[in-house]
Amino acid sequence: MAGTDGFRYIFRYNIDPLYYADERIDELVRFCIDARAKEVMMFIYAEELTTGHTTIEELRPYVDMFKKLKSKLSQHNIDLSLNPWTTTYHTARGRKLKPGQDFTLMIREDGTDNGITACPLCPNWQQYICELFAYLAREVKPIAIWVEDDWRLHNHGPGGGWGGCFCELHLKRFSEKVGQKVTRQELMEKILSPGEPNPWREKWIEVCRESLLEPAEKLRIAVEKANPSTRLALMSSSPDTHSIEGRDWSALQKALGDKPTFMSRPHMSPYSEMPAISTPPSVTRHTIANLKGDLEIYPELENSPRVGQYSKSGTYNIWQCLNAAAFGSDGITINHFDVMGTGISLDPYIAKFFANAKDRLDAIAKLNIDDRSSDGARVLFSPEIARYIHSKESDTMRGLTNQSDMWGKTLAILGVAHHFTDEIIADGTPYAVCDQTLRAFSDEQIEKLLSCPVLLDAISVEILVERGFGKLVGVDKYRWAHLYKDVCSYEFIDEPDSEIYGLAYPRMTAQRCAKDMLDMKICDNARILSWICNPWHEKLFPGAVLFDNEAGGKIFSITYPLLDQEQFFMGFFNIYRRTMIQRVLFNHLAPKAKLAAFANHPAFCYRAETGEGTFIAAINILLDKADRCVFRLPVGQLDTKNIKVLNERGKWESVNATTITTDGADILTIEREIAPLDGIFVLI
Repeated sequence: MAGTDGFRYIFRYNIDPLYYADERIDELVRFCIDARAKEVMMFIYAEELTTGHTTIEELRPYVDMFKKLKSKLSQHNIDLSLNPWTTTYHTARGRKLKPGQDFTLMIREDGTDNGITACPLCPNWQQYICELFAYLAREVKPIAIWVEDDWRLHNHGPGGGWGGCFCELHLKRFSEKVGQKVTRQELMEKILSPGEPNPWREKWIEVCRESLLEPAEKLRIAVEKANPSTRLALMSSSPDTHSIEGRDWSALQKALGDKPTFMSRPHMSPYSEMPAISTPPSVTRHTIANLKGDLEIYPELENSPRVGQYSKSGTYNIWQCLNAAAFGSDGITINHFDVMGTGISLDPYIAKFFANAKDRLDAIAKLNIDDRSSDGARVLFSPEIARYIHSKESDTMRGLTNQSDMWGKTLAILGVAHHFTDEIIADGTPYAVCDQTLRAFSDEQIEKLLSCPVLLDAISVEILVERGFGKLVGVDKYRWAHLYKDVCSYEFIDEPDSEIYGLAYPRMTAQRCAKDMLDMKICDNARILSWICNPWHEKLFPGAVLFDNEAGGKIFSITYPLLDQEQFFMGFFNIYRRTMIQRVLFNHLAPKAKLAAFANHPAFCYRAETGEGTFIAAINILLDKADRCVFRLPVGQLDTKNIKVLNERGKWESVNATTITTDGADILTIEREIAPLDGIFVLI
C-alpha cells in the first residue's frame, strides 16, 4: 500500500447498519472520491453506540453492510479496513460484561475494576478476541484490521491507573518470578520505593510486557488462519507511558506481524483545534523512533469530539497532514465525523480541503523520507526508561512516567530541525536530553555522550553531577532554587551587541518558566550566557551555561527543568530564546552538523536527505503569515544555488534565493510568503 497512492488518506468512519445504511454507503463512496481518499477504516460499535464487548451475533448486520460497502468501494479502487472499537475496552461509561463473557477484569492500582476492561492474560478474553478478529477477517476480508490503542495497561477510564493490571493472574505470575506470594500493596510499595529502583520493578515490568505480547501473537495467528491477506495494524499512545508496561516495540511488531511492513498509527495531538504553536508532533515522532524495520506510518488525525467544523477547521486538518508528510508519513488516519451513523452532514465541505492538498502531500511522500534518519539535533530517549525512574510520587504509578520528548517540543517551537533516537553516536551531531532520561544509560554511554555536543535541562545536569560527571558538564555542585523563596523574576542574556537580538542585554521571564530552578555552581572556565535575576536586578545564578570539556564535548546547560507544566508553556518561548538556542547550536556546539533552523518567524522546521536532494521544510505555526522565509544553515554545507520549492500543484519549481554568511551560519532567504498554518517545502 505504501507509496502506491502517494500520501494515503484513511478515513475512520461509522455506518450504523440499522440507521439509513444504504444512503450512508452511497454518500461515503462519493465523499471518498471527492476527498481523493484511498481507504476507509470502518468502526464497529464505536463510542456512543458501543454496548460493551461485541459478540459475533451482534457483528452479523455490520458484516453484511461491510460486504455491500466493500463492493461499491472496490469499483473506485478504494480499500476497506476495519477498526473494532475495543480490544481490552477503553472505559466503561456504564457498560458491563454480557452473559457468557466470563473475563478476568483488569484491576487498577487502587484494587478496583471498572466493570468491563479485560485483563489481557485472561484465557477467556484471549479466545474471545481471536474469534472476533478471525470472524471479521474471514467474512469481510479487509486489507487490515486495526488494533485499537486500548491494547495497553493504562488509562482505562477515570481512576484507571497507569502502571499495569494487578489482578490475580498478574500477581500469580509475578509471585512465581520472585518465588513468594505477593499482594498488590506489597508489590506497589516495592515498585514505587523512592531512590534507586527496587529489583521487583524490573520483574513486574517483565510480567506486564508478557501479558500484552502473548495475546498479540495469538491474535496474529488467528487472523492469518482466517484470511492470510488481512494484516494487523497497531494504534498506540505515548511511548513514555507504554514504557511503564514494559512495551518491547520490536517484539510487539513481530507478534502482530511485520511482513511485508509493520503498519502503525501513532498518537498525534491535538484532538481538538488548539494553538498550533503549542502542539508539535513530538509524541508521533518519538513513537516512530521506537519502531524497527520496514514501516507504514499513518498518524492519528483525531477530531474529538468528532463534531465536524466545531472540532477542527479544514485548514487545521491540512496543517497536521503537512507536518505528517514532512516527517515521512505514508498517509494519515482521519476522524472528522461522529460515529453515530449521521454521515458527512456535520461538515459537507471538508472533502475539498483534502482534495486540494493531495498533490503537495503526494510530492512530499514520493521523497520516501524516513524520520528515523532525519537530520538535525538528536533528542535522546530510552524505551526502557520506566525501569530506571527514581520515583517521587509513592502513591501512584504515573510517577514512573518520563517526559523524554520535551526537548523535541522545545526545539520544534524554536524552529530547529531534530529527530528522536535511543542511540549515542559520536559524530558531531548535537544531542538534547531532559528529565530522567540519563538514568537509563550506563556510565560508559554517558562518557560517550559527553564527548558530543549536548543540550541539557536542569534535571539532566542534576543527575550527571550526582553520578560524578560534573567535571564534564562544567558544574561543581548545585542547589535547587525556588521561584517564590528566591524571588526568581527574570533572565537576561549577557550580550551587549544590539545587532544580535535587536537590543543589548535582552530580558526574558523566569517566573513564568518553572517553579524550581537549578542554581549551578560552575567551573572557572565555563561561560555564562544568561543570568537569573530578582526584581531588584541582582544576579542570582546562571540561566544558561556553555562549557567545553576535556573529552571534546561541548555542553549547553539551562537552569530550567523541561517539564510540561503550566509554568513552562509558553513563558519559555520568545524570539530571544529562539535566537539564543539557534546561535548556540550553529556557532558553538555543532557548526558542521547537518542542522537547519527557521529564523524569522515561529515555524516547525524539518530536514532530511532524500534521493532528490536535501529536503528542508518550514511549517507556519501562527495565524499570521510569514512575509518571507529565512533559514539558518551550516556554513558552506549546501549548494544553495540550486533550489526548488513545491508549488500548490505539487510540482517542484526553481526559485531565486539569496545566501549570506553571517554570525556563524549561512542565512538562506527565499522571498516567498507562508500563509497561516501552511508551509514551504524546499529541495536543495
